[in-house]
Amino acid sequence: MGRIGPQHHSHQKFPNLLKAAALASGIFISQYGFSAELIDRLVAEVNGAAITLSEAKVKVDKGPLIEVSPYPAKEQDAPLQVAIQDLVNKKLIMQKADELEIEVTDAAVAEEIDRFMKGRNLTKEQLNDALAEQGMTYDQYREDFKTQMIMNQFQGREIVPQVKISDRDVQLYYLRNSGSAAENVRLVLRQLQISLPADGVASVKEGKRNLVDKAYQELEGGMAFEQVVKIYSDNDEARKTGGLMSSLYVKDLAPLFQGAVKDLDEGKYSKPIETPVGYFIFYVEKKEFSGSDEYKKQKPQLENALRQEEMGRLMTRWIEGQRKKADIKILITP
Repeated sequence: MGRIGPQHHSHQKFPNLLKAAALASGIFISQYGFSAELIDRLVAEVNGAAITLSEAKVKVDKGPLIEVSPYPAKEQDAPLQVAIQDLVNKKLIMQKADELEIEVTDAAVAEEIDRFMKGRNLTKEQLNDALAEQGMTYDQYREDFKTQMIMNQFQGREIVPQVKISDRDVQLYYLRNSGSAAENVRLVLRQLQISLPADGVASVKEGKRNLVDKAYQELEGGMAFEQVVKIYSDNDEARKTGGLMSSLYVKDLAPLFQGAVKDLDEGKYSKPIETPVGYFIFYVEKKEFSGSDEYKKQKPQLENALRQEEMGRLMTRWIEGQRKKADIKILITP
């Protein structure tokens, strides 16, 4: 079972058995007993449904602090504030699940828990022992399991269909996180070069700089790169070809040029680059990912990580939209 939203956080050290079970299944424990001294009170209302201080305190003291999303709070905000906003967002999901008539029967919950235990060679006694160490009953655990199943069904119906991950998305994600663009990206570039004579006087250099600035303004104004090259390049052959270069890897370029082009997408151009021999502007005609054995090995994990990021982003967007329509009252200032 998958998780909803960003990575969950817990401030409690789970016994190894229960921690492994909780993380592997995506089921998170959130109901615990409280001292008789605690006087409960409302901290928020969501479309008339109450959220209590005890619920928020459980998340702060026992975890997980974030089950859905802290939005509009930030993860680094005061824990009680994060807990309350996460509970508000969770309540919105459960209310939407009711609206969508998403139901999970007790029999389905029992079957899923049984499947979960069998898959990890857990007995009912072992699970109960682990729960007891946390001051939690099996009935409470079952209720949490049911809630998570409902949220997963909501996610599968409302969020997952919106997730679109292409091979190119995975490739770019790999490049962003591995820093290996120089070795794995092949480019077809166009180049505008305006040369500087080695013995040029200051006035000549200033004129060349003005020329490259004018060429860049033409590009910003929408003129095609090939046309700009034909007008402004001082290389006869480049004017004939529109500055087209042979295919090469990013690593084949000088370091100064690598930094200018490695993050450009197809159809984009660099800012003017000044060198001792002249000014250069590059245009990305084509950009291909050549791949590597390491990428192929990591691709399934990369795709899953990117999918989780996208689901988190879409979930936050859904929550933002729902909160605009909902009647939400935060009754305390954490």
